[in-house]
Amino acid sequence: MTRDDSRPGRMVARTFLSPWTWSGRKLAFFLFLLTFFTVLSYGGALLEVFSWLNDERQVRIFDRVVRGIDRIDSDIGQIRLGRSGYLVSGQRAYLVAYTSGIETLFRDTERLRRILLQSGGVSGEAVFDALSRHEAAILLPLARTLEERGLMETRVHFRKTDRAGGLADSARYLADLRTRYHRIGEFEKTRARLHLLGTSGLFGMSFVLFSVFLGVTATRITKDISSVNRLVSHLYHDARHDPLTGLPNRAAVLDALEGFLSGLFSGKERLALLYIDLDHFKEVNDRLGHEQGDMALRLVSERFLGAIREDDILARLGGDEFLLLLRSIGDGKTPERIADRLIRSMADPFLLGGRQATMGVSIGIAVFPDHGTDASYLLKQADEAMYRSKTAGGNAFHVADLLPGPSSDLPTPAAGTNPSCPFEKA
Repeated sequence: MTRDDSRPGRMVARTFLSPWTWSGRKLAFFLFLLTFFTVLSYGGALLEVFSWLNDERQVRIFDRVVRGIDRIDSDIGQIRLGRSGYLVSGQRAYLVAYTSGIETLFRDTERLRRILLQSGGVSGEAVFDALSRHEAAILLPLARTLEERGLMETRVHFRKTDRAGGLADSARYLADLRTRYHRIGEFEKTRARLHLLGTSGLFGMSFVLFSVFLGVTATRITKDISSVNRLVSHLYHDARHDPLTGLPNRAAVLDALEGFLSGLFSGKERLALLYIDLDHFKEVNDRLGHEQGDMALRLVSERFLGAIREDDILARLGGDEFLLLLRSIGDGKTPERIADRLIRSMADPFLLGGRQATMGVSIGIAVFPDHGTDASYLLKQADEAMYRSKTAGGNAFHVADLLPGPSSDLPTPAAGTNPSCPFEKA
C-alpha cells in the first residue's frame, strides 16, 4: 500500500510550517508577533549588556580593593619586621624600614579609602578611617623623629603603639575583609559571565527571529510577485488570444505582421496573408445552436492547425473569420498549396451534437510586396479577394489584384472563370 500524503493532518502540518502561504490577516498577525518578540529579545539583550558592564565595573572595584588590602598587609608586615629587627639588633636600618613602612601604609590606606568612596556602599570604610587616624595621630609623627632619639625612647614608642592596638587589630580585620571582598568579587565575576551568556543568547534569538521575519516576508513577496507576473502573463495572453479557440486574435496577428514587415527587404523576402471565411457556418449555428456553433469553431481551428506549417500564424479575427500569416514563402505557389490544404481539411463533415454538418471556406490571398507593402492594405486586399471567392460560390481561394508595376509570378485569374477553386484545376 502507498502512503497517502494528502491526509488532512499532513495538509495542516504543511500549512503550519509554511506561514508565507497563510491568509493576509493571519500572516500579518504572525509577522507582528515575530516583530514583537524580536524587539523584546533585542531589548533584553541590551539590558543584559548594561548589566554585564555594571558587573564588570564591580569586579574591577573589588579587585582594586583586594589589591589595596594586600598592599596594606604588606606594609604592616614591613612595619613589624622593622620593629622586631630594631629591638633585637638596635641597627638603625631597621628603624628606617619601620618608618618607611608607616609612611607607605598611610599612603596606601588613603588610596584605598578613596576607592571605597568611589564605589559607594562597600563595607570596611570605618576600619580604614580608624586606621588612618591611628597612623596620623600616633604612628606617623613619632616614627619620623625616632632616628634622632635613643633606643630606650624608641622602646617607649613601641609600647605606646602596642597599647593603642591599631596594627594588630587592623591586620586581623583586614584578613577577614580581604576574604569577604575576594568572595564577592568571584560572585560578581560569575554573575557577569551569566549576563554575558544571556546577552549572547538573546542576541542570537533576536537574530534568528529577524531572519525568520525576513525569510517569511521575502518568500511571501516573491510568491506575490510570481502570482502578479502569472496574472499579468495570463491577462496579456487573454488580451491577445481568442478565448474560444485559443488562437491569436486580430491585435496579435497584426502586431506580428507589422513586426515581420519592418524586418523584411522588398524583393528579397516575401510573406502572404490568407483571409479565411467559413461557408454555411451561419446555417449550422442557427440550426444546432450557439453551443454547437462554438464547438464547430474549435473543431475548425484544430483542422486548420493540422493543415498549416509550424512557423505559420493562424488567428481568429472574430465570428467565422480567420487570418493565416505565412511568414516565409519559397515561391508563388506556396500560398495556393496551403489554401488548397485548408479547403481539403474541410471536406469531411463535422459531428456536432450527434448530427453531421458540412462547411466550406472562402479564402483570399495577398502577398507582400506584390499586393501591398502596408499591413492594413495587405489585409484589405486579402479581404477583397476572399469576398470574390465567396461571391464565386465559396469553397475556393482567390488571389488579390497585383499592384501597378512589374508582373508577379502569381497567376492572374481570367475574367468570368473561377480558377481559385482547387477542385477545378487540372
